[in-house]
Amino acid sequence: MSLSPSLDSLCLRVQPLSEMAESRALVAVREALEASDARRMVWIALSGGLDSVMLARLAARAVKDCPRRLRLVHVHHGLQAANDDFEQLARRLASRLGLPLSVRHLALAETALKSRGLEAAAREGRLAALSTCLVAGDSLWLAQHQDDQAETLLLNALRGSGGRGLAAMPPERALAVGEASPGRGLIAHERARLLRPLLGIPRHEIQTLARQQGLQAGHDWCEDPSNVDQQFDRNYLRHSVVPLLQARWPQAVASLARSAQQLQEEQSLLDELAAELLAKVQVSGAEREAQGHEQGQGQGLDQGRAHEMQLSLAELAGLSESRQRLVLRHLCQSRGWPVPPRGRLMSLQRLIATPPDSVAEVHWANAEYAVSVRAWRGQLWWQVSDTVIEQGVRHRQGDTGYARSGRQPGETPSSEWDSEARKAWRALGRDEQHVAFTSRQPGDVLRVAGRGRRDIKRLLQEADIPPWQRDQLRVARMHDGTIAGLWHPSRGWWLLASFTQ
Repeated sequence: MSLSPSLDSLCLRVQPLSEMAESRALVAVREALEASDARRMVWIALSGGLDSVMLARLAARAVKDCPRRLRLVHVHHGLQAANDDFEQLARRLASRLGLPLSVRHLALAETALKSRGLEAAAREGRLAALSTCLVAGDSLWLAQHQDDQAETLLLNALRGSGGRGLAAMPPERALAVGEASPGRGLIAHERARLLRPLLGIPRHEIQTLARQQGLQAGHDWCEDPSNVDQQFDRNYLRHSVVPLLQARWPQAVASLARSAQQLQEEQSLLDELAAELLAKVQVSGAEREAQGHEQGQGQGLDQGRAHEMQLSLAELAGLSESRQRLVLRHLCQSRGWPVPPRGRLMSLQRLIATPPDSVAEVHWANAEYAVSVRAWRGQLWWQVSDTVIEQGVRHRQGDTGYARSGRQPGETPSSEWDSEARKAWRALGRDEQHVAFTSRQPGDVLRVAGRGRRDIKRLLQEADIPPWQRDQLRVARMHDGTIAGLWHPSRGWWLLASFTQ
């Protein structure tokens, strides 16, 4: 498909925005504008297809009644030759509507395509690209409608999803600035809003509006060639399954969308319960952001931040198994972390039911985050790294994700911990000319004020530093071998020898 060079002349037949008749779609868009912050930007995702073109036109009409800052944004996927035509149409439409346009070019990683599949990788990459435009308080509008909602419910049902998946797409949700962007941490107060103003409008009403306004396929919107390829599940449902359902049940799409809405209400109640239960099982004051401690070196892992927290095994054990699963899923979903697959969830519940004598671990990951959960000293210790995990690294976790181990393979280079320890020592005003900063050695002891010489291994245990973090310890070693202090990334120089205090 290519755009006609006489597009501008053809556009003369298009109905002016000022003559756009009142409709349910226009009312929905106007209400969404009224609910937005007039000080912030409303970004409208413009793919070039009919739905997004109509959303852009409806917003351009509604903004005359409700002034807001509007901007279109187009993502060039780079997956097919027609993508250039989509961008060209987006630029022409933005010019005709008098709205500014931003264009983002997407380059999908081969690993993402292999691990997630084309549809999922493109969807996640598109959201990542769109979110890079946003700042806190902005809104991002997507053009999904009622038929899309029904298809999403059916797809998730066929995948065996639970209540959250069957609730399909929410009409509105918070969107962390930079969400789905590998290597970027999510900061709670940096939030935008993702809205779907047309989610209650069926496809046929949008098509009718386009005809009434004189819009034509190939001139005023692009038909994506991939939308007719029924090797993709959504296209198969759209073209082969849903028409059969509608032939028997004409209100099938509206009924499915209504079911999704009811499930969203029920899910919100479950979320409230899960949040209350999570507050009871979470160890107070044990949640923190830290530099990634166990990011891979030469293992396909990039240095990143880590989010750490602890849950009480005793409190979790006091819940029913179904409530345990509810809390564990909610913890991940509420923070944007990957939800544990069923097998990993069962492994976590085995740890809760029978806490091991030694450290036991459960791991899982997606394209953006790696999650490690360890049972130790009556707690589940969580560490989530905003890190791209290569497929080969994931495979080392095995089929169950359950292991007994001291630490994960691939740690931060020791030289980095040496450097951090040196900086902290310098900040204390200590002389560093006659001190080396090294890892601990067997037999190392520290002279503690009022206690005498103490084995460093015992001091680590007393300090409740987990076994998988003890290799991060650095000691200040004098030239004669005497240990002058102990440093750890989570504690700093928390213990100094008595002669230096």
